[in-house]
Amino acid sequence: MQRRSQLPHVHFPHVHFLHVPLLHYLLVGYAALAVWSAGGCSRKTELPDLQTQIAGLQGDSLDEQYEALSNLQALEGGAAAAVPELRSLLRRTKDDNLRAEIAQTLRAIGPPAGDAAADLIPLLDSKEMWPRYAAARALGVMGKAALPALPKLITLTKDRDRDVATVAAESARRLNRLRTQK
Repeated sequence: MQRRSQLPHVHFPHVHFLHVPLLHYLLVGYAALAVWSAGGCSRKTELPDLQTQIAGLQGDSLDEQYEALSNLQALEGGAAAAVPELRSLLRRTKDDNLRAEIAQTLRAIGPPAGDAAADLIPLLDSKEMWPRYAAARALGVMGKAALPALPKLITLTKDRDRDVATVAAESARRLNRLRTQK
């Protein structure tokens, strides 16, 4: 005998199939739609000032550096002028979490951050998972400048951490496509 769902039914006059989780899903969806239609999601946020963020990278405060990195990520390709300072910070810090965050910021900048590809390659050998993951992910969007990382990325596809291996494989595929394009 097949068991019926243990979830209580919500009874409406013409709707006999509606379960509580589905009702919850619908109500949340309607609430989100109401916020959106009222203009709650249409607010434009001001982008952070690039020079202020670069100055934040140059300071000694980790809090300021992390805040600047987060703001630079929001600027995406518009933060290309920060690449030299990001490279400098990447070379001088030994903090693995900060190095991973720098890699994430370079990824957000994309191909304009290609000059930093050579600085990310050593992170692929990190003992910690996050710098390997972030560097592999960033290298995959940096374009032809990241082609020298291809052999290490291919090796990293066998990494002990499945997430690192997956990201390395995707980045290696992207770079390999670039390499084979005429």
